[in-house]
Amino acid sequence: MKVELKGVIPAITTPFADDGTLDLDGFRELVEAVIGDGVHGIVVAGCTGESWALADDERATLFAAAVDQAQGRVPIVAGCGAITSASAIGYARAAENAGCAAAMIQPPWYVIPGESEVESYYRRIIAGCDIPIMLYNIPRRTGINMSADLIDRLADEPSVVALKESSKDWLVLSAMIRRVSDRISVLAGYASALGLAAISEGAVGYVDSMTPVVGRLSREFFDAAVSGDVVTARNLQGVMATLKFFDCGTFPATVKVALEHIGRPGGLPRDPIAPLTEDQRARIGAMLANAGLIPAATRRASA
Repeated sequence: MKVELKGVIPAITTPFADDGTLDLDGFRELVEAVIGDGVHGIVVAGCTGESWALADDERATLFAAAVDQAQGRVPIVAGCGAITSASAIGYARAAENAGCAAAMIQPPWYVIPGESEVESYYRRIIAGCDIPIMLYNIPRRTGINMSADLIDRLADEPSVVALKESSKDWLVLSAMIRRVSDRISVLAGYASALGLAAISEGAVGYVDSMTPVVGRLSREFFDAAVSGDVVTARNLQGVMATLKFFDCGTFPATVKVALEHIGRPGGLPRDPIAPLTEDQRARIGAMLANAGLIPAATRRASA
């Protein structure tokens, strides 16, 4: 059951065609592109992948397509979050059947359960499937900030192999690393803000949505950070930090536009997220050009 999740693990978008259907050719192309960037794993159908907008069969289709495209070169982590544990178990079993290496599961959102209820939720999922589990703390989207005590207890479960800590709170991330890194892999979110500090503290990598946009620069940053080349790592993180896409529209439509700017499949977002305006698209193009990720001529053409 054990799988080691570490390094650069991008959470990729889900390309949709103009008619709103899955663009599986574009999805496979994106999987192939990030593998070519030197990543160590891929998360599919997570928050970045608009999991909330996917039908059950679409999630299963993405799981299988990612595994087939990767051909064992990197582990595929399947986004299996759901409000009920029964639904999460169903997604996790689909991920296991597809050959995914692990299931990433956040606490149930909207209902705001108490900590004991969240713990029971995870324990039912652990008992109901055989796939390794990546815990996912993202309070901005779930309304639940999982405590270090809760993560500590769940880390004793053999099937829990990793934590993606995306609270954006350095004190929380640092506490998680110190409490559970002896048993599970702790991966930071928001590498452009916390990556270097997290790796220095003992995180074994990060899960982020920016890697498919910045490409090999993300792997270069990780290698510099783990080797102790702080100057290089700091400079590369600084480049990533200039890409403030959240100011240009609703996530992940912003990431999809950035992907299109660099020649990778982006596609439209799904309802209720609106496509970006021409002004917003141009602002993202300008950021990419200023970061040296696309030629300045591209920026002028998109403005």
